[in-house]
Amino acid sequence: MREKMLFISAENPFPQDSGGKLRTGNILNILLAKYDVDLLTYRNSRPAAEKKEVPALNVYEVERTMNYRKAMLRSLYKWRNSSYMSHLDVDMRSRINELSRQNNYSHVFISHSLLGSCIDIVRRALPGAVIVTDAHNFESGLSAQLAKKKQGIAKLFYSLNAVWTRRDELKLMNKTNLLLTTSEQDALAFKALSPANSDKVQVIPNFIRLEDYPAKRNIPKEKWIILPGNMNYFPNVNAAAYFYRDIYPLVKAKVPEIKWYIVGRDVHPEVAALAEKDSSIVITGYVDSVADYVRKAQVVIAPLREGSGTRLKILEAWALKTPVVSSSKGAEGLHYEHSKNIMIADDPAAFAGSVVQLLQDHERGIVLADHAYETLLAYYEAGSIREKLLRFV
Repeated sequence: MREKMLFISAENPFPQDSGGKLRTGNILNILLAKYDVDLLTYRNSRPAAEKKEVPALNVYEVERTMNYRKAMLRSLYKWRNSSYMSHLDVDMRSRINELSRQNNYSHVFISHSLLGSCIDIVRRALPGAVIVTDAHNFESGLSAQLAKKKQGIAKLFYSLNAVWTRRDELKLMNKTNLLLTTSEQDALAFKALSPANSDKVQVIPNFIRLEDYPAKRNIPKEKWIILPGNMNYFPNVNAAAYFYRDIYPLVKAKVPEIKWYIVGRDVHPEVAALAEKDSSIVITGYVDSVADYVRKAQVVIAPLREGSGTRLKILEAWALKTPVVSSSKGAEGLHYEHSKNIMIADDPAAFAGSVVQLLQDHERGIVLADHAYETLLAYYEAGSIREKLLRFV
């Protein structure tokens, strides 16, 4: 008899069109080998083109009423992080209780540390269940990074967010049975936050399934560079602005025919404005397949200066054998060796020089991408993660 799991996620992971949804969906696919899973999630605003019946998986969707504005206001009197995910209890409380009454769940998987508000609901409804939380990021650290970029009232608000988030992460660590992180750096941050619960923390790196990235022959490379990602996520927004201001002019001076594609959903106005300033910049918005753009590009860039966890955009580029130039922050948490499987640069001139080198030396890019692919197979492909995850959960 297979055990039953309740899997709570703010995002329906299908279609897998963002880094967070990739991680959630890939973990869920592994857990389905061991558990019958009830997925409780918000209704997807962009449903999958084809709904596939997945054995052992039942999906229960709720409507989302907690938008960002409501969440921001509610955070002031709940003293809770302002992300809508931190207020999931508003929309999901009754369904969690209903499903818990109807099913004998042995395990509950909470797919994001910002969903920590659900843990008290789950503990009351299922006092004997094993609760597993997947952190995705060290969110209090992200909130502190965001606060540094703000001024005035906004700086005060996001500084308070960092304090509230830290408090909620500590509560979550006290109440969850297992906490998964994407990197050793995040694991150390959580352990330092709550040394008494450090034995609960385990690293499950971001990973991908190679079958989702089939090789396609005879696709010519274009003089493109690609910045992929959710373009409303503040580290990505700031990375785009930084690259445009400090790096892109140096690249264009050497390769004037260059095209820069910014590929991702939920485009922030600050990012959208870049294409209005420069006709060589293409903002795609949401696309069905980021991979189709990455395959054609000569370089994927990750000029991040904030964030936590590990970047699925880099793993996807490695799977598609497109070379990557990244800041050290962008590649944080990954197994990498500069100039062997990735180019790392933290000042604008060095970053631009690495991009130009790969644009002008196609063979150099092939060698870099081949080594990156080997790293992916060794550390970040689903087959290398499966046994470890099932051993913990």
